[in-house]
Amino acid sequence: MITEFLSLLCLGLSLGFEDEKKNETLIKPYLSALPSPVVEQGHNVTLRCLGHRHNVTFMLGKLQDSGYRQEQRSAGYEAEFLLTHLEPKDAGTYFCAYKTMDSQEWSEESEHLQLEVTDDRNKRRAPPGGKVTRSIIAATCSCLSILLLFLSVFLINRCTQHDLSHEESTERFLRPGKDICLG
Repeated sequence: MITEFLSLLCLGLSLGFEDEKKNETLIKPYLSALPSPVVEQGHNVTLRCLGHRHNVTFMLGKLQDSGYRQEQRSAGYEAEFLLTHLEPKDAGTYFCAYKTMDSQEWSEESEHLQLEVTDDRNKRRAPPGGKVTRSIIAATCSCLSILLLFLSVFLINRCTQHDLSHEESTERFLRPGKDICLG
């Protein structure tokens, strides 16, 4: 009797767990372009979609082309979509999503990634990355820290002088025969 009860209980719990997994919402993935979202015509770019689950199917889509769709199964947490010999028509806004093997529902779409394809006549440089950006941020923070330090010293000095001048004016006011300063 007790073994039958435990068997039914385990079966019910496992069925409930499967239903719970199917109704679970999937977290939005992250889409990036390697080496950069600005690519010269004729060159290649890799669009990497990073999900929050393993053993999923990833999908790459393009906003301007509802018929554009690439799917890729992955045992890991990411998929890489290689776009080769890029042309101006490949430029646009891309996104990715993923779904688990248990679910037929796609995750929320990633943030949109704007891919630009440049040619010799319309050559733009990609924004500086990595170390240059970090150096600029470090220099900016250092300058702001020094500015705040000087501002603090100035305010402390000003408040201290204000208190001294207030005491001196009170003394002058109270001593007869001296100049009266109402500070």
